[in-house]
Parts: sequence; C-alpha cells; structure tokens
Amino acid sequence: MYTYLYPRLTGAPELEALNIVKGGQLAALHQLGASKHGRATFSAVGGTPVREEALVELQDLIRGICVDYGYPGAMGQEAQQSFDRVLGTALLEKMRIVPGDAANDGVWSFVSLILVPELGPWRFPSRHNDRLRGHRRNVVRRLWWRAYTFGPNLTFAPEGCAPLREDDYFQIEERTNLFGDQRVARALQDAIWRVEQSNAPISRSILVRQLALKMLAVRSHTALDALSKHELDALFDELVEQVRP
Repeated sequence: MYTYLYPRLTGAPELEALNIVKGGQLAALHQLGASKHGRATFSAVGGTPVREEALVELQDLIRGICVDYGYPGAMGQEAQQSFDRVLGTALLEKMRIVPGDAANDGVWSFVSLILVPELGPWRFPSRHNDRLRGHRRNVVRRLWWRAYTFGPNLTFAPEGCAPLREDDYFQIEERTNLFGDQRVARALQDAIWRVEQSNAPISRSILVRQLALKMLAVRSHTALDALSKHELDALFDELVEQVRP
C-alpha cells in the first residue's frame, strides 16, 4: 500500500512560497496551485516517485472535499472536526506515501504551499507558520498521520461511541512516545470506546488524559512491543479501572 515518494520543498523555495501563501487571497492562491515546482526534489531511495498525474488527482480530491465543506466560506467547529476526519481518511487512502517519506517536512510543505496553497489559510485563517510549513502541526501532515496511526477510517466509531475529537488527539499526539506507536495508539482508542459503551460516569477528556499519562509510566518499564493485541487491551482495561471514579 505504501509505495510513493513525494516532492520535497525546502530551503529558500519553501520560504518564498510561504510568504506568498501567508499574504495571498484564497481565490488567488487557488489559481497558483500547481502539481510541480522547478526546485522541488525527491528522495533518492525508498520508493517510486509519484507521477504528476497522481498529484493532480490528489489536488482535485482535496479541493473537492473542501467544496463539500463550504469552501471558501468559514466552517464552524463541528464542521472542522468532520472535515479533518474525512480529509485524513482520504489522504491515507489516496497518497500511498511511504511512511518514511511522510516523516519529511519538505513533503508536506510541497503539498500545503504548492499543490493546494489555499487549504491552510482557509482551514486556519490565522495562517500560523506551523500550519502552513511542513512541520508536525501542518494542515495536511497531521491528518495523514492521524489516519495512519488511528485509522484507516477516522470517521468510524462503534455503536454508541463517537470518533476521537481534536482535544482527544491533542492529548495523545503531544505525547510522541504514544503517537509514534500505532498499536498502542489504536489500543488506547479502543479502550476509550469500551468505556463509553459501558456508560461509565467519566468524561472523555479526563479519561484520555489519565490513560495517556499512565501508559507513559507503564512504557518506561514494560516492553509493549512484546505484548499481543489481547494483552495490550487487557493492560488498558487495568489502567481504566485505576482512573474510573
């Protein structure tokens, strides 16, 4: 599934593009969207460089989702949460990017500054650099990694439960030792849903924060990689009992 390498925009070309995106109107930025850049580069190893036709398809996909959510109009908070889930799911399915390449800042700078330069300013009108450049909180990077870590379908939740929200993701993503481990992150998500299905009288925000903190403590002296899925779920259930009211 993970096959392609993507263009990387770094150094002076990235900063030049950033300045344009920070100051441009949405309509003008939309017109500037491009599937290539003369100074973008690819990793020399690790996969197959993505075809330009596939980049155009990705651009169309992202823009179509934006239109579905009212682009260029403003979104409310609930719409933003839904948009992020849908876009993250679509990015994971469409991009087929090699995870090692997805860890490179320049890849996401290319996507958010060159391919769809209007996306960042629309989704985050403050236009903070961290949302536009390819850093960890980038407008598209954070969503691809969420889908890769928690997904593949960020819109899914079991009956009687709700998908994770921005505050929930924040509690986990800020603890990179958890967010960087797909098995642990998904087991944490499953534990949250089991608690919700049991109708336990505890708020999700408190539950997520406490479970994340306790799992970090456990991780310091337990080889989580050696645990089976069943053992990992059982461990989280033990931690849940420690935080229940």
